[in-house]
Amino acid sequence: MMDLFRTPAYLGWTALAVLAGAALWFWSARRRRAISSAFAHPDVLRRLFPQEALGPRRVKYGLRLAALALMLLALAGPQWGVELVASRAKTTQVLLAVDTSSSMLVEDLKPNRIERTKNALAMLIEELKESRVGIIVFAGEAFVQCPITTDLQAARSLLHRITADMIPRPGTAVGKAINLATGLLAKYPGHKALVLLTDGEDHESEPLLAAQAAAEAGIRIYIIGIGTPEGEPIPLKDDAGHVVGYKKDRTGKTVISRLGEAELIQIAAATQGAYFRATTGEKEVYAVLREIEGLDKAETQSAAANRYKNRFRFPLLAAFLVLLLEMLLPELRTARFRRKKTGDAPPAATAAPLAALLFLAACGPASAQTPATPSGPGTEEQFHREGAMPSGLRLWKGNSRYRKEDFGEALKEYQKADPGDPKTRFNAGDALYKLGDLDTAQQLFESATDPKSVPRGMAPKAYYNLGNTLFRKKQFKEAAEAYKRCLLLDPSEEDCRHNLVLALRPRQPQKDDPKKPDPQKQDKKDEPDKKNDKEKPPEPKERPKPQGMSREDAERILQAVKEKEDSAQRRQAELKQQAAKEGQHRPEVDW
Repeated sequence: MMDLFRTPAYLGWTALAVLAGAALWFWSARRRRAISSAFAHPDVLRRLFPQEALGPRRVKYGLRLAALALMLLALAGPQWGVELVASRAKTTQVLLAVDTSSSMLVEDLKPNRIERTKNALAMLIEELKESRVGIIVFAGEAFVQCPITTDLQAARSLLHRITADMIPRPGTAVGKAINLATGLLAKYPGHKALVLLTDGEDHESEPLLAAQAAAEAGIRIYIIGIGTPEGEPIPLKDDAGHVVGYKKDRTGKTVISRLGEAELIQIAAATQGAYFRATTGEKEVYAVLREIEGLDKAETQSAAANRYKNRFRFPLLAAFLVLLLEMLLPELRTARFRRKKTGDAPPAATAAPLAALLFLAACGPASAQTPATPSGPGTEEQFHREGAMPSGLRLWKGNSRYRKEDFGEALKEYQKADPGDPKTRFNAGDALYKLGDLDTAQQLFESATDPKSVPRGMAPKAYYNLGNTLFRKKQFKEAAEAYKRCLLLDPSEEDCRHNLVLALRPRQPQKDDPKKPDPQKQDKKDEPDKKNDKEKPPEPKERPKPQGMSREDAERILQAVKEKEDSAQRRQAELKQQAAKEGQHRPEVDW
């Protein structure tokens, strides 16, 4: 019902209005007869007043009641048919840059600097609901941890991966982080914000020059200083988390890491931003949020989504025609068309059926054309009674066998159905997948992947099932491509994103992958379409979309996942080799 009407609450008002109108008519008729009988006997009144007025009066009242019901039905917002809507919204682009150098392990802020930083990050992401958010991590180098996206839930899920010393090159390259953020934000219009969470102590990357370049690109830098000016030693811990000593410099002295506020204040001032020191009550987080809220927002395209078309005009037009008909009906019958006293049924008997017929005619198209899950199982006699096509009956029988996990019989029914119907091929592929015939299932899923030749919404499901089929055949590269195409057509597919990560994971050729995706995860996707109407089964019911995401965001996330899986180990090895070869060029301060 929620799919058929935008505001279903008005349906209750419609039923109440019809019942109240009928009750009012009967009450007024009885009241009128009681008042009339007080003046004269009914037989006398029938001789004095024409009785032909009673029938037309009932018909006209029924038409008024039907028009009222249709207008309330229009307010309920009947809807069927789906359209893709790309909305535009004003947003702010925000990058969060996190210092992950070894000095973030200092415990002058409890429990330590890095944990306090992650708490501040979580609060910022939670409140930046109308913004695009990305995450950068930096130490001696700077890397993108999360691309700029509107999927704040995905950004929040990456926070637990941020740890101190996660970047092998030591140091605190604030300037490199600012340069990386400038490159990412420069392509967006309007004001942009970079929130920098660090303890400062940058001795090598010229952050002031980087801040001036960011200011020219329209970027405001807001800095939260993590630490205290007094500072504390940097603890060294074993694998169990116990402190075994403190970091020392090249001369053997214990390093005291202090908050470098002077340079951070200059960086913020260079971009007309602001600097705040981390406090126990985390007031600095709300201060940064107020600053970001004051920035001019740029209009960008937000997530595209499927939306039902509102069809309120149809019942509204029907109400207008009913009222027009009511106005054209005369109050009295002319002598030419007056009925005889015997033989014909009284016209009052047709008033209520006429009003009900008009009401049902207005409601009919919504339930016939809108895809929805049927309320209960049907029977073969029902299909024959409704005039269903033989192919539709075969699909229905196949779906019934599939739900009973009798995949062999389900396949036989699908093979007897119309082979040109994409739903037939899709459902047959599901049955073959369950029976283990992966090669034939792959061919059928591939034939259902063209969005132009299959029903709306089937192509991403076909790519998803194709990816699972290729994964079971251990063709992981091809499976990953299928998952990517599924995400491009439907970016909200969380299961597909999960399987994509597993498909991209490096494997040893001689060993079985212990973490391959459970093929049963596709049960919600490859279950055959249930019978819905007289012609063809509907698409499987779509799952709720948690957060809308644009095609651009989906491509960025896919690219980030691929780059992270393919090059993370290679980059770390190169940095270690570079550090070994250029030991004489290492900075004096590596924390």
